[in-house]
Amino acid sequence: MSTDFAERKMEVNDLSFDGIVHCLNEVIGKIDDPRSVSNATKYSLREAILGAFAAFFMQNESFLEYQRQLNSRCGRDNAQSLFGLEKIPTVEQIRNIVDGVAASSLSLVST
Repeated sequence: MSTDFAERKMEVNDLSFDGIVHCLNEVIGKIDDPRSVSNATKYSLREAILGAFAAFFMQNESFLEYQRQLNSRCGRDNAQSLFGLEKIPTVEQIRNIVDGVAASSLSLVST
């Protein structure tokens, strides 16, 4: 995968929460999913990476589990509203998916 880091350099006005999530979505869109195509693939690479970001941002690993419970009770959750997650993977599923992605491909700011 060839990535042009200059394309992904964040502008100062992009440092709002929405700007960071937008930039992260753009970066994720340029990453090739390392998994083989299968009907068993339940979560997209985007959902896994945004799920990891959500847990880090909220500084709470159980945030995603609570959001799944909230969604089953109310039909909507904060992971959906704030991070754009339609399906919420478990922490183990996130680890399994994201482990195959090079950390350098997630760089939001060029150095």
